[in-house]
Amino acid sequence: MTKTKTKSVQKMVQPRRFMVVSDIHGSEQDAAAIKAALSFMRDFDPQIRIIAGDLWNFAAIRKGADEDERAQSMWTDFEAGKKFADNFFGERAVNHLMLGNHDVRVWDLLDSIDGAKRDLAGVMEGDIKLLARKHKATLYPYDARDGVLRLGHLKIVHGYHTGMTACAQHARIYGNVIFGHVHSIESYQVPGLEQREARAIGCLCKLDQKYIDRKTAKLRWAHGFAYGWLFRDGTYQLHQARSVEGKIYAST
Repeated sequence: MTKTKTKSVQKMVQPRRFMVVSDIHGSEQDAAAIKAALSFMRDFDPQIRIIAGDLWNFAAIRKGADEDERAQSMWTDFEAGKKFADNFFGERAVNHLMLGNHDVRVWDLLDSIDGAKRDLAGVMEGDIKLLARKHKATLYPYDARDGVLRLGHLKIVHGYHTGMTACAQHARIYGNVIFGHVHSIESYQVPGLEQREARAIGCLCKLDQKYIDRKTAKLRWAHGFAYGWLFRDGTYQLHQARSVEGKIYAST
């Protein structure tokens, strides 16, 4: 009788596996990084799967887009991001789709005075919502208050700060948080009695993109993603997978 009860309790407190990826950037995704992330996902089989923003690039509708950017295909971009989501989300998993600063360009275009652009935005907004419904994924806006996913005591955001102090700013505002946005892998912990740590988890997009060719900030970019275990009391074990000399390594 005692043994049966012990097994039942152990089953109840079994931690749930989770995986967080960010910054795929649609048609600008890196093929090798995508392949590695999906391979790990299939082996790890996370019960909670999170795309933390910038699933798409949408350079063609960026405010101030140059002639080359405006010539880029929105359809090709959308389909590339959609294909990744279809491969990443699980039928039996709890799925989350967060919007990033690139994705939200569609919503920004809904207020355009150009009727053709406004109509395009309406169609694409519907397609994104349809993708989320297809995978029963919760869709989060790109918003500093409402675009926060709470995973026990850990928060996930796309990211709202850039530069060398991005991690420090996120830690001060959100506490224990992971984010993408900056495409780099780094962390910062606010000094204090209570843990307040932010981690930037890297990206799955190309590390060399035209718009940043002449900026040294791209030298901090790295391929990677986060994964771990969420325990019943809200605590968690968090790991960082990262690329080292072109190969992505993860702890076992």
